[in-house]
Amino acid sequence: MTVLLENVHKRYLVHVAGYNLGILMRALFGAGTPREAASAKNALLLVIQTNVAMAIVIVAEIDGEMALLAIVAAPEAD
Repeated sequence: MTVLLENVHKRYLVHVAGYNLGILMRALFGAGTPREAASAKNALLLVIQTNVAMAIVIVAEIDGEMALLAIVAAPEAD
């Protein structure tokens, strides 16, 4: 039963993370979905991975303004 609850918890965490990412994208880019973000004239996606962390960076020009979204993931310290 505990494993089932952990799996459900992980599923909800991923769902909430996706929802929050949509809110961030809407605030930064004016577009909350990939389809809306596709209207950007110029965009750059960077994925940086090291032994310590991973970063995903999106830089876009929308309606003549620059926007940046950076997500960094690192393992929890023990």
